[in-house]
Amino acid sequence: MSTGTEGGSVLLNKRTGRYWQVNLTGAHILDRLFAGEPADGIASDIATHYGIDAAAVRADIAALTDNLLGAGLVETS
Repeated sequence: MSTGTEGGSVLLNKRTGRYWQVNLTGAHILDRLFAGEPADGIASDIATHYGIDAAAVRADIAALTDNLLGAGLVETS
């Protein structure tokens, strides 16, 4: 379960009661992933928008999703 906030999103694991907060960029990434977009395309768009290295963004997206998977807040399909 998630809800948007002024600074990003808050995710709740209903089974454990544990909350996670992500900033606006993290919320944007999660919204696009939940919509079925591939991580590589998201990373490319963000890298172009901010003028940063796409490989670094891909690594950040992987770290975000790994942390959320580990916390039981998201599942792969």
